[in-house]
Amino acid sequence: MSKVVSADEAVGRIRDGATVLIVPMPSEEVYPAFARVFKATGSPKDLTMLWAAGLGPFSMEAQGMNHFAVPGMVQRIIAAHIGLNHAVMRMVAMNQCEMYIWPQGTMCQWYREVAAKRPGLLTRVGLHTFIDPRVEGGKANERTRACEDLIEVVHLGGREMLWYKPMPIDVAVIRATTADPNGNLTCEDEALRMEIFEGALAAKNCGGIVIAQVARVSDAPARPYEVIVPGIFVDHVVVAQTPEAHPHTLFVQRDDSYTGAVRADVSKELAAMPLNSEKVICRRAAMELKPGMVVNLGIGVPMEVAQVAAEERILDRITLTTEIGVIGGVPQGGKNFGPAKNPEAFISQAAMFDFYDGGGLDVTCVGMAEVDREGNVNVSRLGPKVIGSGGFVNITHASKKCLFCGEFDAGGAKTVIEDGRLVVRQHGQVAKFVEAVQQITFSGQTAREDGREVLYVTERCVFKLVPEGLLLVEVAPGVDIQRDILDRMAFRPIVPDAVATMPEAIFRDAPLGLNGVA
Repeated sequence: MSKVVSADEAVGRIRDGATVLIVPMPSEEVYPAFARVFKATGSPKDLTMLWAAGLGPFSMEAQGMNHFAVPGMVQRIIAAHIGLNHAVMRMVAMNQCEMYIWPQGTMCQWYREVAAKRPGLLTRVGLHTFIDPRVEGGKANERTRACEDLIEVVHLGGREMLWYKPMPIDVAVIRATTADPNGNLTCEDEALRMEIFEGALAAKNCGGIVIAQVARVSDAPARPYEVIVPGIFVDHVVVAQTPEAHPHTLFVQRDDSYTGAVRADVSKELAAMPLNSEKVICRRAAMELKPGMVVNLGIGVPMEVAQVAAEERILDRITLTTEIGVIGGVPQGGKNFGPAKNPEAFISQAAMFDFYDGGGLDVTCVGMAEVDREGNVNVSRLGPKVIGSGGFVNITHASKKCLFCGEFDAGGAKTVIEDGRLVVRQHGQVAKFVEAVQQITFSGQTAREDGREVLYVTERCVFKLVPEGLLLVEVAPGVDIQRDILDRMAFRPIVPDAVATMPEAIFRDAPLGLNGVA
C-alpha cells in the first residue's frame, strides 16, 4: 500500500512549528521517532503538542508521552494530564516549555469543533476552577503566565460560559489494529477506541496530515461497518515492527479480555478487601449505589468501590464506565487505569464525555487531595508538582451525585477497627481539609449554584455540600468529633447539634446486605 511509510519518514514530514494532536494510545513505533528524528536533523522543532488522557509510564522512562519531553522539539503542550509522565513534569517545572491544562473531555469535544470549523467550544465545564481565565486559565508554569489566554469567559442566554478558542491542527497521530488496502482503519484488537476519529477529522479538515500506527496491513478490504477511521482521512500508515511496539497498555502486552475476545474470571481482582480504613470509605460510598445506576470510579481508593460492590453482590446491578469510552465490565486500576476486563461496549472518548456532561452519569466516586471550606477540591496540583485534572473536571461537573472519597488526613495516619468502632491511633501529618486548596479542580461554588448533590466520604466522617459550606452529617463510631475531626481541620465546618453515626455495620467484618439479603 502506497501509504505505508516508516515511523521516521512519517515524522520527517512534520513541519517546524506544527500543532500536533496525539491520541494517547501506546504507539511505541511512532512516538520514539519524534525525538530520534529531531536529534538527527534538528526538525521538527517548536511544536505545539496536544493530548487529552494521560499515558504512562509513571516514571522518567522513555515511554508514552515522555517521548515528547524534548526541549526545543516541543515549545508548548496543551493536555489534560501529565502526572504519569515524570519527564514531562520535569520539563514543565523547569519552564522548558509552555504548559496549558484543559479538561480531558472538553479537549476531545473541542477536536470536533475544530474539525467542523465552528468557532470553538462553548461549555460551562471548568467555570470557577483553575481552568477559568479569571483564576489561572489552565496555565501550569511561570513561563506560560505571560502567554495568551486560550479560554475566555462569555455570556450566553444570561449564563456564564467558557469559550475554548479554536486553533488549526496540522498533524494527528492515531492508532488502530489494521489498515486495509485503501487505508481504512479497524480496531478489532484494541482495548480502547479513544478519539481516533475525532482527531483524524480535525487534522484533515485543517489541511493537515494523519499518521496512523497499526499492527498490520490487510490485503482484503475492511467490512464497512468495522471501519472506525475511513482511509480518506489517513495519509501515512506506520506498521509496528514488533508486538512490543503495539501493546494493549504500557504495562500489559496483551489481554484479550480487554477487547472482549475472551471473557476473564475476575473473581481474584474482586476479592474481598481486608477491613481497614479504605474499605470503610468504599463501603460507605457503595451504600449510595442503586440498581440501574451508571457509575464512574476514579483512580486509587475510589476504584476499590467495585470490590465492595462485588462482595455485596450488587456489581451486576450497576454499570461501570470509564471516561476513556468503556461501558461495562471491570475497569482496571493503578497503572492500567483506562481499559476494562469483559467490557460490554466501546464508544469514543468524546461521546462518553457528551454523555457525562449531559448528566447521564448517576454517580461518580473520585479522590480528593485537598478540600476547603467552600467545598472546593484539589487533585491537580500538589505543591510544585503539576499533575493535571484528567477527566476530573468534566466528570464532577454534571454527575447527578459526586462522592469524593479519601482518607481524612495523610502522611502517617494510623487507624484500626475494633469491635465495630474506628480507633485513631495516630493522626496524619498532612491535613486534607484546608483553608483554601492549592488549586481548584472542582468548584464548590458552581456545584452549589447548580444544586448538585455532593458528599465527602472519609473513614472518620462524612460531609455534605450545602449552600452555606460543608455540613458534618455523619461521624464514625468511636471517633471524637472535636479531637479527631475539628481539631485536624483548618476551618470549622457546619456542625449540627446532633450528628448521625455512620452505620456500624460498615465497621464490622460481615456483609452489609446491600443486595437485600442479610
